[in-house]
Amino acid sequence: MKRKWQLFGIFLLLFMVFTIALKGTFDGYYGFYYDKEEYKKPFVYELSNKIVEFEPVSMFTTYTGFDTGYGFFAPNVASDFVLLFELQDANGNILEERIMPELKSKESIVRYTSVFNMFIDKVVASKKKNESQYHKYLDVVLKQIAKSVLKESYGATKCTAKLYLYDYPSLDRYKNGEKKDNLILISQIK
Repeated sequence: MKRKWQLFGIFLLLFMVFTIALKGTFDGYYGFYYDKEEYKKPFVYELSNKIVEFEPVSMFTTYTGFDTGYGFFAPNVASDFVLLFELQDANGNILEERIMPELKSKESIVRYTSVFNMFIDKVVASKKKNESQYHKYLDVVLKQIAKSVLKESYGATKCTAKLYLYDYPSLDRYKNGEKKDNLILISQIK
């Protein structure tokens, strides 16, 4: 009998993980594509939503952290990069600085920001002074992005792309009064 209760508990936990993940997937999808539109919610979404909002389940997930999602525990390396575009005229005067090309859809913004995942290899290579074919490829990617930003900007004749990495203060530096984050230049393409 004890074994059956253990299996039931395990099954119940796995069922809750699956249900919460399913609801989170629906929330992400519909929130991304239909954030300002009305849409008919599928039955599976409605059911998973009712299960998650059931008071004992809701209380359990809140106290255990099940409702935070598992991405909470993973490092988000991509958000630590800043790609700054400096647009200049023929005389070298800075016309504009921007951190993003003019993108027309949410999908293109997601694809653009996901390219930062590749640049973590540039950080590792710069520490090892190692320049491989892949790192040259990353420079080409930067150059192509800079070219497309230059095409968008009327009057600009030159675009410099600067890839920065955030340097957040350590806890010791923060305790000593350093509360401002710094930017470390990783790569610069003209």
